[in-house]
Amino acid sequence: MTSTRGGSSFHSGLLLGVETSCDETSVAILDHEGAVHSNLIASQIERHRPFGGVVPEIASREHLRHLMPLVTKAVSDAGATLDDISAIAVTSGPGLIGALLVGVAAAQALAWGRRLPLYPVNHLEGHIVSPYLNRAGAATPMPGRYLALVVSGGHSSIYDVRPRSEVPVAVINRTRDDAAGEVFDKVAKFVGFPYPGGPHVERASQDAAGSRFSFPVAKLKDGSFDFSFSGLKASAIRLARVEGLEGAGAESVSPDLAGFCKGFQAAIVEQLIDRLDAVWRAVSNESARPTELAIAGGVAANGALRDAVLEWGSAHGVVVRLPEKIFCTDNAAMIAFAAMVLGERAADPARVTARSRFQPGTRFP
Repeated sequence: MTSTRGGSSFHSGLLLGVETSCDETSVAILDHEGAVHSNLIASQIERHRPFGGVVPEIASREHLRHLMPLVTKAVSDAGATLDDISAIAVTSGPGLIGALLVGVAAAQALAWGRRLPLYPVNHLEGHIVSPYLNRAGAATPMPGRYLALVVSGGHSSIYDVRPRSEVPVAVINRTRDDAAGEVFDKVAKFVGFPYPGGPHVERASQDAAGSRFSFPVAKLKDGSFDFSFSGLKASAIRLARVEGLEGAGAESVSPDLAGFCKGFQAAIVEQLIDRLDAVWRAVSNESARPTELAIAGGVAANGALRDAVLEWGSAHGVVVRLPEKIFCTDNAAMIAFAAMVLGERAADPARVTARSRFQPGTRFP
């Protein structure tokens, strides 16, 4: 598997990926077929849990602590040496600027010292291609065009992806306020669940046979495909307060709390499917329409969302690609893979910079 855009090529040797955009330090080794030989992740959840969210300075210090030992172990676990590495890919944005700087500086040093090409990669484009990675064996071949729904703590967007074109990624919609994962975490915190809250909401909702709680699903009057979750967040927090559920999850999950979580989660999934359906209707009549749908990001691990997307795909005759759960959270394998299949251009290591904002589809100068 090789890229044909921008003069990049990975015909031989191994590609080392580095990811430090937020609160996971990750290093991966991939071969030219997209097979993952190692993909190590040092999670920082326990360090940030007392604060109910990610503390940027703590994240940066944890990256400094873990990154180079992970490089050594990832190469060793792949049965390789640094002499087998032919290129390096690193997340250069978007993300927490201090966290990004750690990964970029380390990748610069490795690339400069070993005279290797360095590929700056957009973190979101890593998520966009992640459903085509496999835990074992070569990557799944990608179609000429597909839609990607990326849902995480910081992002909720749908992208038009054409891997072999000059503009491989185009943004179709985005969230106008909170991201879906962010709303999961904020409402979960209010009802007493620890950080990160999304998995706790999902587990609690599984205990509910049904739900007497209903929540609004935003409809934008301007006909936009954009998401908007801030109204749902405010409504859920207000209802939890009225129902006496504030902090309730710190002790146990009552039937009322389980029902609340089930209804709240259903509202998030309903809006995601609603916008996805609208986008699909808009593009389905095009001559070279997308043939597949991929979902990605941390919230792509949510069982209710995965079930709903598979049901939607079956109803519309669309192939749905779900990422293996190890590739839902931030990881370096997806960063290395994006460099391979989206035609990233190698850059002078001395000129690669970290960027807290980095629009998908753009390329490093």
